[in-house]
Amino acid sequence: MILDLAQIAPTETSIGRRIELTVSSNNVAMYIQPPRGWGGGRESKKVIVNRFIQLDELFLEGLGLWLGEGGRRKGIYFGNSSSLLLRRFLEFVEQKIGLAREEFKATINASNSSPSEGAVKEKWSKELQLPVRNFTHICTDPRIRKEYVQVYFNSVVLAELMSTLYTSSKEIVLRYPKLCVPLLRGLFAAEGSVLLKKSGVLHHITFSSKDRELIQFLERCLHRLGVKASKYVINKMNLQIYGLPNFRRIRELNIHALHPEKRAKFERGFASYKRVNVLRGEEARALILEQLASGPKTYDDLAAALGKARTTIQAHHVPILERQGLIKRAGKRGHAQLWTLAGTKVSGKCQKGR
Repeated sequence: MILDLAQIAPTETSIGRRIELTVSSNNVAMYIQPPRGWGGGRESKKVIVNRFIQLDELFLEGLGLWLGEGGRRKGIYFGNSSSLLLRRFLEFVEQKIGLAREEFKATINASNSSPSEGAVKEKWSKELQLPVRNFTHICTDPRIRKEYVQVYFNSVVLAELMSTLYTSSKEIVLRYPKLCVPLLRGLFAAEGSVLLKKSGVLHHITFSSKDRELIQFLERCLHRLGVKASKYVINKMNLQIYGLPNFRRIRELNIHALHPEKRAKFERGFASYKRVNVLRGEEARALILEQLASGPKTYDDLAAALGKARTTIQAHHVPILERQGLIKRAGKRGHAQLWTLAGTKVSGKCQKGR
């Protein structure tokens, strides 16, 4: 699939200023003229970008990175502590958007214990292949453990272009599920996280965003790939994914693979999950009965005790045991359903949900 910017490029900004376009066979020049009646105004810097953009792996990973950790108002921004992701993003803007790497400025956040400012700039200049002169003054922050770099190109026109590229790509991506994979890979590398239990077993992964529209789009992409996410957690602003079938599918598609540290953590937790957490159905249900022998338990209690996903306990094992007449409901603890062994006398406290 190919996008033609001659057809989809934005023609005005979000505040109504007209964007002028000059289209050639391979490029589109974009700039904003000053409003009429403004004395002394001047047009914005002319930005030249590629006219034709193929929706390939590099474009979709780069778009995912931008959606996860990119600024969306002043221009094209992306920040991260991983040099690999920063290099991938710069490849995206060079090869897909058509912007020269040398046009990008960079800021660095470093801890007080970092080497001299000159040494830090030299290091990141080599890592990102950006001229040292493009780096601004380093900001020191004693709270951070890793140096954090943000690369950016200030241009309102480019900010509008990125939003247009995202909007134009959405329906195409949903129409062709294989295109969802690199987009999710970029998003997870930028704003995803891997959560392990104390035992080292993979507990769940998340996609984080306060943009509910983006979360809904994510859910649709995951669904198209056969991954079922849990409900969006509003206070934590993340979409959580549990369960071995989901983890297997994510691993099969390499959605976790772009960020080196997240990839290693996921693989470590997945390997532990396979060793510790995979039980035969009969074995898992026997352990549930064993847990209920000591008193009523919630789904979360049973999941923690067995080291299995709550959804597996709730949707699979407990219904089987209930149909077999081996367990029954025992009131609630707060809003959480309690379960106990069949034939066990239920106390008043359980019945009242205290």
